[in-house]
Amino acid sequence: MRIVYDHQVFSLQNSGGISSYYFELASHLSRGAFADVDVFLGLNHCIYPFRRLKNPRAHILGWSTKLRPGLARYALNELVTAAWSVAGGRWDIYHNTLYRFMPTVRARRFVATHHDCVQERFPELFPDHARIIRTKSRMFQQADLVLCVSEASRADLEHFYGVDASRCKVIYNGVSPMVRSETGKIELLQRIRRPFLLYVGIRAEYKNFRGFLSAFADAGLHTDYDILALGGGPFSNDELRFIRSHSLQEAVISVPIASPDLLAEAYSGARLLVYPSLYEGFGFPPLESMLLGTPALVAASPATLEVCGDAAFFFDPSDQADFATKLKSALDDETLRQEKIAIGLRFVQRYKWDQTAAHVLAAYQSIL
Repeated sequence: MRIVYDHQVFSLQNSGGISSYYFELASHLSRGAFADVDVFLGLNHCIYPFRRLKNPRAHILGWSTKLRPGLARYALNELVTAAWSVAGGRWDIYHNTLYRFMPTVRARRFVATHHDCVQERFPELFPDHARIIRTKSRMFQQADLVLCVSEASRADLEHFYGVDASRCKVIYNGVSPMVRSETGKIELLQRIRRPFLLYVGIRAEYKNFRGFLSAFADAGLHTDYDILALGGGPFSNDELRFIRSHSLQEAVISVPIASPDLLAEAYSGARLLVYPSLYEGFGFPPLESMLLGTPALVAASPATLEVCGDAAFFFDPSDQADFATKLKSALDDETLRQEKIAIGLRFVQRYKWDQTAAHVLAAYQSIL
């Protein structure tokens, strides 16, 4: 079986959950005896080690560049990979990486992955949401199969796009191994001064970072704890004003870009991961936190309840008082904390990329 993944997500980001998803699929599928995997990386600065894949069945077309992620890089890669795809012949499976199928790629079957409906639920956050939604609608009509990362994401797909369940397959993501290191330990010790709560990733409005700040202040935790915010870029002026308005400027530590070493050590060293997002299709950070033995407090939503089960603490994201109360109790109840840590270490073992890849391969085979 010949499988091809396109450049789209790698043109628009250097790292992130979707890029990681396709790296893990390409890596695991190309190790087996049933698939040759082509990846159109194009001009990129992807942090995931595609070029270190030594499997003879993995074929990577890509060049490192300092050109920033965005439309210019996307346009250049569209031209380069269009030419390569024409020369590449016909694939069995074309599994695109974002919102459209490249018209020059010839394949027997077309597969898309549906991660979430964030543009549909929060259109005010995306100036081009109407165009994205139109493009996604065409993609879902064209796809022979749509993979969904959770039952919640499949339900959203049916609700917003009317895609019948018979054309969908729910396959959960895996969780990538995270390795602690002395380098990460040293970097973390340089950043922190006392026990801390961890926040990971972007801080778009629906991610509810400000709700976390408010709950942290309302619970009076700033006298004993810090918040370590990893990734997501530097704080905006509005965020800095919000932090000052809650007198938290001495209790919030920002690391705009976090190395994998620091991330692993921060997960391991945190008293609690807080994942306050109002909406997710899956949600990696709580599972990554469990993997390294730290409990997670998570905003209850269909996807997070499904994915985290009874391994996380939950709060009602529509009730700020409940957020503050659950935040404090998750820190103070040591017996329950240890129970959640033990449950999480067992629970997260069900999310393995080799299992995910095996299910994806079976899904591909089912439509050929």
